[in-house]
Amino acid sequence: MKKDKGAYTVLNNAALPTKQQKEKMLAHILSECRNYKPSPAEKLFRLISVYPWRFAFGLSTVQAVLCTMIWGTGYTNMVLRILGGLG
Repeated sequence: MKKDKGAYTVLNNAALPTKQQKEKMLAHILSECRNYKPSPAEKLFRLISVYPWRFAFGLSTVQAVLCTMIWGTGYTNMVLRILGGLG
């Protein structure tokens, strides 16, 4: 049983990258990060995908403000009646 454990350890260690390979991978990753400049659309998409609830609440607020500005308080009262806020 001990011989088997030693064989697995050798196989496991052989599968690990060497120090030189690790340094090469790190250099590659760092060079890719330095070259990458996301566009404004990509930044917006990333923000929406990371914080979808913030985007939804923000959009809802803008919609409520714009509709209230266009139609006045009648719009707000209608929405509140639909949601059960006013009787």
